[in-house]
Amino acid sequence: MARKDWTENALVQQPAIEQLMGMGWQYTHAFDTEFKNGTSTLGRKSTHDVVLINDLRPALKRINPTAPDVVIEEAIVRIQQRGLNVNLAEENERRYTKFVVQTADTLKVTGTNTQGKQQEYIIQLIDFNNASNNTYRIVDEMWVSNSINERKRPDLLAFINGLPFVFFEFKNTHISKDYAYKGNLNDYKDKIPHLFDYNALVVISNMVEATYGSITAPLEQFKQWKRNDENDPEPPTQANQQPYLLAGIMQPKTLLDLIENFILFERPPTGGLHKIVARNHQYLGVNRVIARLLSTDANIKAEVNAGKLGVFWHTQGSGKSYSMVFLTEKIRRKISEKYSFVLVTDRIELDDQISETYVNCGKAQTDNDRMVSGKQLKQKLINGNQPYLFTMVHKYNQIVSEPYSTRDDIIVISDEAHRSQYGDLANNMRSALPNAKFLGFTGTPLMNSPEDQTTKEWFGDYVSVYNFQRAVADGATVPLVYENHGATLHLDADEKLNQRIIDRIEQARKSGKSEESIEKLVKAAQSDYHFLTAPKRLAVLAEDIVHHYKDRWQAVEGNNSKAMLVCLDRPTCLKMYALITEQWQALIKAEQAKFDEESEGMPKDDPHLVTLASHLAWMKATEFAVVISGEQNEIEEIKKHKDHKGQALDISPHREKMQTRKLDKEFKDANNPFRFVIVCAMWLTGFDVKSLATLYLDKPMQGHTLMQAIARANRVGGGKKHGLIVDYNGMLQSLRQALSVFAVGQTGDTQTAVDPLLDKDVPFNEYQAALNDIMSYAKEFTAPLDNLVNTTHGAERAQLLRDCQNALSASKESRAEFMARFRDVEQRYNNLLPSTDVIPSKPYLDALRAIYRQFSVNKPTDDISAELESIQNLVNKHLTVEAKTQEEAAKSYNLTQIDFARLQLEFAKTTHKQTVMLELQDRIERTLQRLMAQNDKRYEFMARYQTILEQLNNDSSNVNIQKIFEELIKVYGELSQEEVRYIKEGLNNDYELALFDKLDKPKLNKSERELIKKFAQDLLTKIRAEVAKFQDWQEQESAKASIKNIIFGEVYTSTLLVPEFFPFDSRDIYVDEIFQYVIGHQLPITGNMISM
Repeated sequence: MARKDWTENALVQQPAIEQLMGMGWQYTHAFDTEFKNGTSTLGRKSTHDVVLINDLRPALKRINPTAPDVVIEEAIVRIQQRGLNVNLAEENERRYTKFVVQTADTLKVTGTNTQGKQQEYIIQLIDFNNASNNTYRIVDEMWVSNSINERKRPDLLAFINGLPFVFFEFKNTHISKDYAYKGNLNDYKDKIPHLFDYNALVVISNMVEATYGSITAPLEQFKQWKRNDENDPEPPTQANQQPYLLAGIMQPKTLLDLIENFILFERPPTGGLHKIVARNHQYLGVNRVIARLLSTDANIKAEVNAGKLGVFWHTQGSGKSYSMVFLTEKIRRKISEKYSFVLVTDRIELDDQISETYVNCGKAQTDNDRMVSGKQLKQKLINGNQPYLFTMVHKYNQIVSEPYSTRDDIIVISDEAHRSQYGDLANNMRSALPNAKFLGFTGTPLMNSPEDQTTKEWFGDYVSVYNFQRAVADGATVPLVYENHGATLHLDADEKLNQRIIDRIEQARKSGKSEESIEKLVKAAQSDYHFLTAPKRLAVLAEDIVHHYKDRWQAVEGNNSKAMLVCLDRPTCLKMYALITEQWQALIKAEQAKFDEESEGMPKDDPHLVTLASHLAWMKATEFAVVISGEQNEIEEIKKHKDHKGQALDISPHREKMQTRKLDKEFKDANNPFRFVIVCAMWLTGFDVKSLATLYLDKPMQGHTLMQAIARANRVGGGKKHGLIVDYNGMLQSLRQALSVFAVGQTGDTQTAVDPLLDKDVPFNEYQAALNDIMSYAKEFTAPLDNLVNTTHGAERAQLLRDCQNALSASKESRAEFMARFRDVEQRYNNLLPSTDVIPSKPYLDALRAIYRQFSVNKPTDDISAELESIQNLVNKHLTVEAKTQEEAAKSYNLTQIDFARLQLEFAKTTHKQTVMLELQDRIERTLQRLMAQNDKRYEFMARYQTILEQLNNDSSNVNIQKIFEELIKVYGELSQEEVRYIKEGLNNDYELALFDKLDKPKLNKSERELIKKFAQDLLTKIRAEVAKFQDWQEQESAKASIKNIIFGEVYTSTLLVPEFFPFDSRDIYVDEIFQYVIGHQLPITGNMISM
């Protein structure tokens, strides 16, 4: 097979194109053919445009047949307009709500109708109801440029009616798809953000792995698409993922459905804007409910008319709250906007979570839609058809004498349906809304129980099932690893004791007792209670927790791993808080002493000391807190219990903290130092914390209660590979029983269940496999890794480290692939801590980390005078930095002092050519980025540089590398001259130079050029003075108009512009060019003008 057949294009990109063409997509190859004859075959005016007018114009006419041509043309103009310095996510949301889906802000254009009267036309860009009425086109290798003419070429784009809705980034089968995200996607979003104005989905694939996500989603939120029906089996383990994903999301009808009904924009309280795209299981589950609601089948129709819309079972952590929003919004959009939804829970935290999800997504209002009383709920239901009402089941505590509403377009969505939503309260709810339809949402149904049958009687059968095991397999939740610390510490309660307590708790809960009443029942068995709360036992448990948790600090990216301890009751929570915080402070003192001892005589930047210092800072910042429910006379009741020092417990400071701070928000915030919470009942349901990686259990639980608790640790986020359950109560049997039910599905399926609880050996084996994989990868590039690990000589180790770095610097891709693989290995390692199983592999991990640090060390920008020991830094060696005045701030490097001839000779001798080449490329790219950002006339440098890189990619032999190096050095030399050209021209900064360049002409003599320089300086001074009058002037039309008037006046009245070269009838061109430059750059408006 020819070599080209092993390329990314042949193995990944072309198969995708062929599959999409088979699904009805038209295909255009744009690379060197689109502008071949000077005009775009796709209807673009230039590479800056991203909308294909040749598809858009006929589609608009087809979808909006009554709109006059002038209206269509005005719509095309608005569709392409873009503000300055807009936020990528904000602009994407604006386009989605104004142009893509029908909202109150939908695109409206006024024009003259056939009767000669002015009429407002609502312009639709996409026909969501008739898929065949749209144009579907995929385009590969299409050049897209930004305002400073930097060009990028996406692998593949999918357009609907000329709008770029799907972005594809492909990598070869042996390259991690993570690199496609971290290396390429982020660069595209940074360099050509306007390409993503209409983007709905991003696909990253290396054929073997293929995932999709939104433009704001972190890598871990990119997910597979495995099935087009809920009953489809799991794909074979070795199957390539790309065909499955394309066959799913790229079917035109499915893609239209996803775009219209399965996209949300969320603004969480912590800030930012997140674009949410439905996952495979959410899409299928919601549409199954819709299908049941609209079914014409006589039996199903009868059940739905009887109010039984079904039970929606999606395991905890799989995004049920978002599924609710997707479902209710689609019903209102596609069936009838008259529908009202009553969302019912039985706990405050669940009510908070669901209502906040709707509020954060802009679908509800906190003050108006949350019901504070049964009376208020009654009035809302009687008086109107408000879309969303959030209430707790206890608000239905009034005897209903007559219905609140007889409407049949009310749907009651009951979260965790099996707990409280039947009985007297549920009867009241049914009486109040006799014609409503009831849908139960749950993550832990009471399978194989009388309650399960009761749930079905109230809500109907399961309409959608997404169980624990499938969620783990899909990556919707992370696996759970179990460790029994009770056995190790000899703290285990015997099985009979555990079972007695469990039975007591379940009996009390079934009878509707409160958590406080349950506590009292548990304490009734004095011997059992005294065993579990014995001071000696709690002290041993606290010591184990603090020593274990201190090594879990890196289990989540950003060193912000959070944890939860579940205690038997509220007094025990307070006792454990006192013990844990005391021992934590003692541990900090011990770690500080260790750090002081090891740091003596060592450089402050020693990597080991830096890690120790970071860990110590993390420990000092970490905060612990108790979160428990309140009850009457709690201060006196709690005082009856003593802490480990014999002092009466005091709940007051804990209660004050709970009441004066928003602890739930703080704990959910990944950057907040409140990292360890102690609970007994609260926060065990409806409380999602992505950074929670460790759950410590010291409370007997079973069944759905246990499942709800352990689900706190299964959320995807922060780079977690798994959640860790640390058990002090010997609940493995209860845990396996619960998982055997909730992992698989409905009755009859449990016999074939695979135990989804990972043995701790599994993540270790996965870590070992990932480590072996990256070691093999390094050796493929002849990196002397074994020698680096085994040598004991410092100088030799430094040389071998450099050799490894050079070997892996064969290309930017090889370097990035190594770094992506190492991050994965290190995260797996951190997830395993404090396990001692990883100790034997640490020498290799440390060696790989040293190589990684060589690559990831921050490249200096202002101070690059420090020299490395060898030719590896030969470029740096010739760069010196001079102290900058404000007028010289542009000179990040003094490039004029480079001895280029000597560099070429030294490069010929070095054995680390790959490393040097990447270093030189990095420096050229940083310089280009800075220079082009100030003056777009410098694009020719970028074009030459990209041509040279293509030569390097085609031939990386040593002979060609030497030739390419010489060409790069030549470009670098010319850049050095360009960097200081404004000084040679007698100007003060690059901004004056940019204006001068726009006016300079080849035939001007010296005195005429001096006049133009003076004009550029005077004009820039006046522009700065005008800009200083406004705040955010680039967003204000009046400010921009004022500045353009100044430019216009100067260009037309200045005597410095010689009419021979600047005739008055053509000066508009210069006005527009200068104005476009000014509004596209952030000009300093205070202090001395400097070059950036």
